[in-house]
Amino acid sequence: MRLVSVNAFDLYDGDDPAAEERFARLEALVRGLDADVLAVQEIVAREPGPRDPDKRDLATTRLRRLAKAVDRQWKHRGEPMLALGGGIHHAALLWREGITPVPGTLDRYERADAGLWHSLITCVFDLGGPRLRIGSVQLSPFDQAWGWSDAAQILRAMHGDSVPGFVGGDFNGLGTTTVVQPDGSEAFYDHDPYRNQPWHPEFAYQFDEHGNLDRRVAFRLERLGGMRDCARIAGAPWTATTGFHPADNHPPRRLDRWYATHHAPDFAVRGLTVVDHGVVGDCTAHAPVVLEVDHTVIGR
Repeated sequence: MRLVSVNAFDLYDGDDPAAEERFARLEALVRGLDADVLAVQEIVAREPGPRDPDKRDLATTRLRRLAKAVDRQWKHRGEPMLALGGGIHHAALLWREGITPVPGTLDRYERADAGLWHSLITCVFDLGGPRLRIGSVQLSPFDQAWGWSDAAQILRAMHGDSVPGFVGGDFNGLGTTTVVQPDGSEAFYDHDPYRNQPWHPEFAYQFDEHGNLDRRVAFRLERLGGMRDCARIAGAPWTATTGFHPADNHPPRRLDRWYATHHAPDFAVRGLTVVDHGVVGDCTAHAPVVLEVDHTVIGR
């Protein structure tokens, strides 16, 4: 089965012709990826004005619009698979008809109940025998310390029982896994993209109080929490997922990832690719990440 994570970059925010044309191109891109389960971030719904719909209602309407455009399911037993962010960006799950959400397993982690900067949504899907929990998440781009707390909620959501799973999203920080260099030394798979770069005020959000690149979110997920970076499991070459869009002031870096839970077998991960930046163009600021999973071996 194919899991796809897409940061949709302010999806459906704006109704001018240029925005609508971008949304149409993004919908076509996502539709062409043919996901079995789609983890999407940055569906936009703002706080309403006096005559506007409630923020959750608007986000739900926009999730429905995306689902129709890409021909995927978006609600189960009347419940939309949407988690409302604390600001304007919201995360969701969509899935192919024939894949069945398990009743009672839809969990939303939002600002009010879980303290997340944006949001996290998870659900267990019945794959015709095996069951798999899948999540969609977006963490803070402005505060790695807040992301540390968000990481704890991811571990709570994904490791709360014996169901294996995968969580995809925009983690807004770099990983801690390492690779062996030709000389035998170890280096981070995610190199420091800010080294030798001209200063920009937005870079400050990626550094800790000592001036070092802040990897605390990934440290909690990977080193303490047992989550595994699927790019490393798959042996995928390092590929930036963002940093190519005109609106992005940062250098190329890999913020969008799929993680496997500690009880998801490595041999279930059959491949991981990042959609080519030339294909993505400017329809979103993040290249989708495609994870191929052999669900038939889950539970063996």
